[in-house]
Amino acid sequence: MCLTGYSLAVPSTRDPLLAWLPTLPTGVEVVLDPGAVFATLPAALQERVLAATTVWTSNQEEATALTGVDGMATAADAVAERLPAGAVSIVRDGPEGCAVRAAGLTEVVSGFPQEPVDTNGAGDAHTGVLLAERAAGADWVTACLRANVAGAIKVTRRGPATAPNRAEIDAFLAGITPGRGTPRA
Repeated sequence: MCLTGYSLAVPSTRDPLLAWLPTLPTGVEVVLDPGAVFATLPAALQERVLAATTVWTSNQEEATALTGVDGMATAADAVAERLPAGAVSIVRDGPEGCAVRAAGLTEVVSGFPQEPVDTNGAGDAHTGVLLAERAAGADWVTACLRANVAGAIKVTRRGPATAPNRAEIDAFLAGITPGRGTPRA
């Protein structure tokens, strides 16, 4: 289940979502893509949503707004401290890639800098591919790598709804040797 900060900003969508969250069966992933609006929500509402979140995925600015911490890896760690035990936090920073904190380790996953044409929708492409890869059985680092590629391809296209498909991501990866950071505890 994927929540956005924007779905929490308006009572007509927020209230039913908040009533529904506690009824979800055990094991349902609750993914929060907070958007810039999350930082403007009342603290009690933020805490209620964070308590139900099993996966946080945001850009650096959104993570910094929540935690006051800069830097992908340190922000991913700081976000994880606000989430339930075992939750995953992902903080992305465009061409720099993203940091993923899962199972007590934080790893920076390299980005793929491109000459951007339109960045609108790059975060959505990242989140969509991230979750599709996880649903297909990928580990978090692999899912992040493929999501970083999706964001890199998306920024070379005009319009927000221009995410690449699996074959395009595979072709991109076939042409490069990705670098990966070193996990840290």
